[in-house]
Amino acid sequence: MNLSHLRTGDLIVRAKGIFSTHYMVYIGIQNGQIIVAENQNGFGVRYVILAEALKGNMILRTEKFGGTEFDRQYVVGNINRILGKAYDLIAFNCEHFARMISQGMPKSKQVDTTSNIAILSGLGMMSSKNKTTQNLGLTSLILGIIGKIAQP
Repeated sequence: MNLSHLRTGDLIVRAKGIFSTHYMVYIGIQNGQIIVAENQNGFGVRYVILAEALKGNMILRTEKFGGTEFDRQYVVGNINRILGKAYDLIAFNCEHFARMISQGMPKSKQVDTTSNIAILSGLGMMSSKNKTTQNLGLTSLILGIIGKIAQP
């Protein structure tokens, strides 16, 4: 995929397993290498070379920066203020980070969709006559609600 059109603050989305994706913020080119910022489990928010962030996975798409040109000049400063902030699957994952930098709000469609599925599945299982299924349904419902509450 040709990335020459990207500017600081644009998002790069790569495959990450069967059902998920990994979000990165394009920073620019330094010493001939594309630099991105990401929020990676085990590392937190950091700058890294794109090739390392891709981990052999393909780029699925790019997304334009969601702010104004004036906002774009503060991207690196905004990232620098949260360097090292810990990854949290539900409350601050890679998508939360990338959308916070690009759009000003830490949102994750992946967490939102998973939470909705958990809530609906939980409600369905709770209508079962089987006590074990009902308990699993209650657990699923609670986890879905936690996912909804954890997001701003």
